[in-house]
Amino acid sequence: MNEILMFLILILSMNILNFLILSNLMFLMSLLFLMNMSWIKWIFIFSNLSINNYSNYLILLMFWIFGMIFLNLNKYKMNCLIMNLLLILMMMINFMSMDLLIFYFMYEFSLLLIFFMIMEWGYTEDRVLSSFYLMFYTLIFSLPMLYLIFKILDLEGSMIFFFLELMNLELDKFNYIYLLMSFLVKIPMYLFHGWLVKAHVEASFFSSMILASIMLKLGSYGMLRLIFMFKFMLKNMLFFLMLINIFGLFILSILCLIQFDMKLIIALSSVVHMGIMMMGMLMEKKMGILGGLLMMISHGLVSSGLFYLVNTIYMQTNSRLIFINKGMICLMPSMSMMWFMMCVYNSGAPISLNMVSEIFLLMSLIYWCKYLFLFLIFYCLFSFIYSIYLFSFIQYGKIFYLKLNIYNSLLMNYLTLILHLLPLNLMIFNLFF
Repeated sequence: MNEILMFLILILSMNILNFLILSNLMFLMSLLFLMNMSWIKWIFIFSNLSINNYSNYLILLMFWIFGMIFLNLNKYKMNCLIMNLLLILMMMINFMSMDLLIFYFMYEFSLLLIFFMIMEWGYTEDRVLSSFYLMFYTLIFSLPMLYLIFKILDLEGSMIFFFLELMNLELDKFNYIYLLMSFLVKIPMYLFHGWLVKAHVEASFFSSMILASIMLKLGSYGMLRLIFMFKFMLKNMLFFLMLINIFGLFILSILCLIQFDMKLIIALSSVVHMGIMMMGMLMEKKMGILGGLLMMISHGLVSSGLFYLVNTIYMQTNSRLIFINKGMICLMPSMSMMWFMMCVYNSGAPISLNMVSEIFLLMSLIYWCKYLFLFLIFYCLFSFIYSIYLFSFIQYGKIFYLKLNIYNSLLMNYLTLILHLLPLNLMIFNLFF
């Protein structure tokens, strides 16, 4: 207890220069999780916390993203740092939780912290409406989920994932759909994605990085645990979920091509990538689940990097509109390479982790239904088109800001972006699962 109090006193007494120390601590802690884990078996079981391969890589991603966030929090107040540290604690307990009830409460607490971060450090007055959208969409499904959790406890006498996965759990169809929807909203699935788009547009850059790279993965991780618990109930509604996701992929990809706000394009592309990840994981095959895990990691790094790039432009031009931020290759030439790398990785270009994850996901989907091949060709095509659209319309064209002194970004910006790109390029050389 004394050690915890000393740590809190140390955090509260930190000045701006010590953010670098805290950031380095996050990167060092991420190295603790670079060990091989079993795919199915839980290890390090003590109390209600444990870890396996899924949670191992997602905790690694969490520490890596927060390390880059702490590098860039210099101008924000100490309460922002404390809120981020609390969020790290909540998310780590969430990923390591073996208890369904603890998982539920830790996720809701994390959501509450994101709600306050958008309210406090959002960009415009619409942040209030956006944060309430976030709470409304998630709570309308989360509150009945609490009832279903206690119903599972009443039926099986346990809420531990390890035991629930060994049992042949069954609920009535309506309750199972509602339980599944409570996680599909958090990913989010098409038709329930409105809260994510609004939250991203109004959130600050670090809130967007946390939301895109970690919060969406909490919902994906919860859905994965749900798939393992109810192994035989998903087959009845698999075709219906696939149909919605395929339709959503086309609609959202077309919507990306008619947007003028850079953040809107990235937010909609996040829903598209989460949709293809969800389709692969619903197959309940190892290749689809492996592709889904790799998609979580790669999408977390790419979307976080894209939101950070938008912030570097927004801090100098005070606008996120594409037709205002044109000709950036002349004003910020060194940053153009970073834009190109992030945009092509967003489309799944080699050599990146995105390419490997999409190959695994497409193979599992074609194994389920060979006629999906035609639809997946168009998915890959649209993904490439809106990624290049985002890059080309920003970097080329007539320069709008001729009288503003736009500098070629700071060294910290390049360091942060390189830390985003390194895992995407290097992780594909050690894919031994």
